Amino acid sequence: MAIGAGILRVPKEAKKGEVVRVQMVITHPMSPPRKDPATGQEIPPHTLTKLDLLFNDKLVSTINMGAGVSANPFIAIALKVEDSGVVKIVYEDNKGGKWEKTADIKVT
Repeated sequence: MAIGAGILRVPKEAKKGEVVRVQMVITHPMSPPRKDPATGQEIPPHTLTKLDLLFNDKLVSTINMGAGVSANPFIAIALKVEDSGVVKIVYEDNKGGKWEKTADIKVT
């Protein structure tokens, strides 16, 4: 998978007022700063910096990330749903990459 590719999973259906689990995996190397063994040149870090969780275009949660996050992080967030809608994650890294994923959830 390419850098920034992600998987977003939510239940297809939920009951009104239910707390559901929003799960995601983001493909990213999360490499810390290091030196090139051949040249001694410093190689800058490449890390995710921020993830926003939105529900029906309303911000629910923001996660600030850095070098302490593992490569290809798995993240799970609890979300209380009152209406059907779209769950969206928007995430970015320190090299200008920006991606988003969406998933629908139907509330009965």
